Amino acid sequence: MIITADLKKGILIANGGKFSITCNVRTLKDGTRGRAAKEVRRCIPDNLPYDPMQFPRGMWNILAVEWRKDFQFDEREFGDVKIRTDAWQEVKVWELDKDGNYLKATNNFVKDSGYLLHYSESLTTLGCIRVAIKTEMNTLAKFIQEQLKKEKIQIEVL
Repeated sequence: MIITADLKKGILIANGGKFSITCNVRTLKDGTRGRAAKEVRRCIPDNLPYDPMQFPRGMWNILAVEWRKDFQFDEREFGDVKIRTDAWQEVKVWELDKDGNYLKATNNFVKDSGYLLHYSESLTTLGCIRVAIKTEMNTLAKFIQEQLKKEKIQIEVL
């Protein structure tokens, strides 16, 4: 089974239904000034500083559905559930200054993974696809959880 997420149109299509999505990323595009060390983002799994990017385009596998009882994150950040994928992309590594703040992009790249589908009260993510309505996220997660018992599910991200 393939579900489709069109980031430009803001729609995810699954099981004949349309779900409102966003992928507005907290990024450094507006400059590095004012970014404290606590705001430095690190890629998964290498833990190097990078500038977050949108969920990568392409075909990816849905790996698992995890309900809040199974993870320790704040409900406001991930809602009740998150859907794991195997999506990844190369991201540029950033150099940090002596205080641990962003300084400048390097010419080095590293693999970043950990891209999810989830609900969040925040309108931005670190590259994940955000299902805009919490109840829709729960409906989508329940559907995917049941389908994963029967078949492989892929997400095509446009």
